[in-house]
Amino acid sequence: RALRGLPDISRETRASVLQKAKELGYRKNLAASRLRTNRSHVLGVAITDYGNPVMSELIRGAESVAKRAGFTLMLGSTNENKEDEKALIESMLAQGVDGILLLPSMLNEGLLDTIEQEGVPYVLAVRKYEGRVCNMVRSDDLGASAEVAQYLCGLGHREFLYVSGLEYISSSRERYEGFCRGLAQNGFSSEHVRTIACDGSRADAYRVMRQWMEEQGGTLPVTAIFAFSDYVACGIYAALREKGIRVPEDVSIVGYDNNEFSHILVPALTTVDNHFYDIGRRAMGRLLAVLLRPDGKEPKEYVNQPELVLREFPDTIETKCLYMPNQNRLVMIHCPQENRIDTEPFFSVLGLLHDRLN
Repeated sequence: RALRGLPDISRETRASVLQKAKELGYRKNLAASRLRTNRSHVLGVAITDYGNPVMSELIRGAESVAKRAGFTLMLGSTNENKEDEKALIESMLAQGVDGILLLPSMLNEGLLDTIEQEGVPYVLAVRKYEGRVCNMVRSDDLGASAEVAQYLCGLGHREFLYVSGLEYISSSRERYEGFCRGLAQNGFSSEHVRTIACDGSRADAYRVMRQWMEEQGGTLPVTAIFAFSDYVACGIYAALREKGIRVPEDVSIVGYDNNEFSHILVPALTTVDNHFYDIGRRAMGRLLAVLLRPDGKEPKEYVNQPELVLREFPDTIETKCLYMPNQNRLVMIHCPQENRIDTEPFFSVLGLLHDRLN
């Protein structure tokens, strides 16, 4: 009882028992504990790709919460593959996990029915199945992508390319829809956006970007590119560099996720930070609430608010102050060369502050 921290044991007795257990090298027998409590104190976390840096952020966030509650994580990757995802979830259930945090492949909605039939609580992270009522933590991809469009329109861009991930993934669709919504708010239809799709990897983004430029006769008929993720943006950078196309002098690029690659690209990548650590932390908190709290059973959806991260371009690029009316705020930006910029959206800081104060 002292080892379990039960309240009817005095502090002095508990300290004495813990000290003696330490001296004897005592280790808790989890198998015996499970027989007594019917809990494994293991939680499954299923992600899509170990190679993507943002996945480690999600895992770190989830683990920070699970550890404090006395739970261990069982990790696995689905590799965006239906069979791998099915095998991973079935293995987690067979191992007796107490709950599952799942970043779904979007190919196996029936797996959620299997988990529910087993009576195991689960929480979806990042992606969602339309019409599915369940516990979920995701980002506001629609709103953030609309802000990306607002930003690029403010720079004077009029022709765009969206390089999507797998087209059946909810976040890929929502980022396109949000981007088109932002363009519409600035008076431009979706006809101003060309789209190409990749599988979300750097290698495939590089391949499809090279192929698309070749189909355009080696030219680039757009001045701004919105990438589904920073991972995808890395592949785009490589394809553009091969063709001698300069960023940002010839084309502007905005990514999504704010992973570690976005800092080391040259120039550094403007991106959207959807706070994967916080998503992991909130999703695990929700999973534990469902598991441990009597009032935690009702499905809830939490939507994180991403933020646009503006990065500096080389010193040869002129710095301006841009007012973004939809967000009612000022941002400092570094603009591509002046002959591509519509200067109408820009205001002097002094004049703008005067107008806002009067």
